[in-house]
Amino acid sequence: MVHSDAAITAARLNVVENGDLGRWAEQVSPDIASSWLRCVDKGQLANSLDKQLGFIGDVPGDPLTRVARAVVAQWSDTVGPVPATILVLDALAVVRCRHDVTSAVAAVLDTWPVAEGFSITEREFGTSAGTLALALGRPAMVSGPEHFHPDLVGLHECAAPVTDDSGAAIGAVVLVSETPVAEFAAALTRTLAAQIGVDLMAGPSTALTATSAQLAARVHGSGTFAIGAAGDHTIFDPRASALDGSDSAVLIESVRAALVDCRFQAASLTLPSGSPVEVEFEPVEVAGDVVGCVLVGTWTKTPAPQYSSALARQGAHVAPVGPRDYTAGMPLVGAAGGELGRSRNKALLTPMTSTRSELALSISERSNRLLTGEKGVGKRTLAVAEFRAQHPDGVIHPVDCSVLDIGRGDSRWGDTQPLASVVRSPSAAPQLLLLGSLNSLDAMGARQVDAVLRKLATRESSPLVIGCVDATTVDRTRPYAMLSRHFHGVTRMPSLRYRPDDVADLSRSILKNISPRHSLRLSLSVIRVLEGYSWPGNIDELVDVLGYVVAHKPFGEITVRDLPATYFRSAPRKLAPLEVAQCETIIHALYEVNGNRYKAAALLGIGRS
Repeated sequence: MVHSDAAITAARLNVVENGDLGRWAEQVSPDIASSWLRCVDKGQLANSLDKQLGFIGDVPGDPLTRVARAVVAQWSDTVGPVPATILVLDALAVVRCRHDVTSAVAAVLDTWPVAEGFSITEREFGTSAGTLALALGRPAMVSGPEHFHPDLVGLHECAAPVTDDSGAAIGAVVLVSETPVAEFAAALTRTLAAQIGVDLMAGPSTALTATSAQLAARVHGSGTFAIGAAGDHTIFDPRASALDGSDSAVLIESVRAALVDCRFQAASLTLPSGSPVEVEFEPVEVAGDVVGCVLVGTWTKTPAPQYSSALARQGAHVAPVGPRDYTAGMPLVGAAGGELGRSRNKALLTPMTSTRSELALSISERSNRLLTGEKGVGKRTLAVAEFRAQHPDGVIHPVDCSVLDIGRGDSRWGDTQPLASVVRSPSAAPQLLLLGSLNSLDAMGARQVDAVLRKLATRESSPLVIGCVDATTVDRTRPYAMLSRHFHGVTRMPSLRYRPDDVADLSRSILKNISPRHSLRLSLSVIRVLEGYSWPGNIDELVDVLGYVVAHKPFGEITVRDLPATYFRSAPRKLAPLEVAQCETIIHALYEVNGNRYKAAALLGIGRS
């Protein structure tokens, strides 16, 4: 029977109004009819203009995402462009890969947006070939008015499920076209789905083989051991198998966390048994993709007996839960390993030092980095200063993502002049693309920034990208999380209340900027007051305070009386956990050296003040 578009549309409207197909039931295939009825039951309104898809985000290390992107990219390079958009969904109907060829189909999908990390279930997106293929476990087609949402009636889809070795659907390959689907297109989805399924089944064995080989090659000497992780599998060498159960659990968690976060940095651990160990994390790569991680541990000397009791009192251990001991392993003056202890305590008491060194190293290695921290802590200022220190003649492209105008201009980049200038005017000089306020991006903005970064990554001399997030951690549920794949590491910038040594220099720099013609200087008492304040508004609040002072005192020495009373006349604040740890570290050092401040400062690796 030939089903007319008008009859199918009438049947769909009857479902919306009355909950059944009425006298047009024979005009609609049973699979489409069942999907329409599920859409009504799940609350999907066909005439709703509020097109909001759920954002799930990327799953770090997800094998389906990695394999799908590789298969689709290889197909595109081999076969050439096909006038359609290819989507790969996971078992929950979340888009894990999208490949566009035609701008018309891409523009329709962008209005939702049907993008990587977004869910297109029947409740959110209505009837589609991908959700049908997942529900039925076999190829499916949805053409024109068979879509439940009226905005999709101009599209034609075919899909084929990706199955595992048991035959269960674990994903789907979808082809979306603006013309009726031909048999070639349906065969293409089946071919891609079969190839993804084969590569997925071969992936675990390949990853395990590569991880096992690298683990065997890295074990040497009587003082080393190794643990490997590949997906859900953990591999031990004979020495690691003999570890205590609690020690083994901590090391397994460490190697899996390194694999998931893609952070392969050496570390010093004190295991629950009290044994200190130096660990290195090495990625295992297959065809350019990280498929596993190997932890190589080396036993170090046992802490001095006279210090072990202090460690026990403070509960020094490494475990998934429990209190953190910021002074673990702090040696006495003159003891072996004193320099390591001083470096560790200096990093605790001057957290900005490690932030600067990490950022400087990323710039020197041209490694993209994400800066996190409270709003107003100076992330962009620090990035510019470190870049200028290494590249005085470099070009900086600052982009404030909170004011990007995404809705106009080229659909690939939006009408975002700073981003467009980077894409369209390459420079031979070193370039820095500084993305501020990434957490303010909505779903559409994040997708278009992602497209720009992908375009830039294909260049032979791509610019260095530093992104700034006005939050202390990366929220994987927010749209900007889809940009994480472009950054090779995350550095947290401490708040101003944890950087009292920076307050004096910052204050002088701010005074020079806001009052270049005024002869003002800070007294020592004012510096001490400013260093002792908590600065909940960070540098922006410091600028407001000094602006108030400049407005009321045109010249001379700034004293405590010149500061606004509302800021510095309140009761002492409660110390934060990090500040408590810093105080305890200083008190412990003073105790160990019988109150000698000079020796305590040398022990901690900080200044006497």
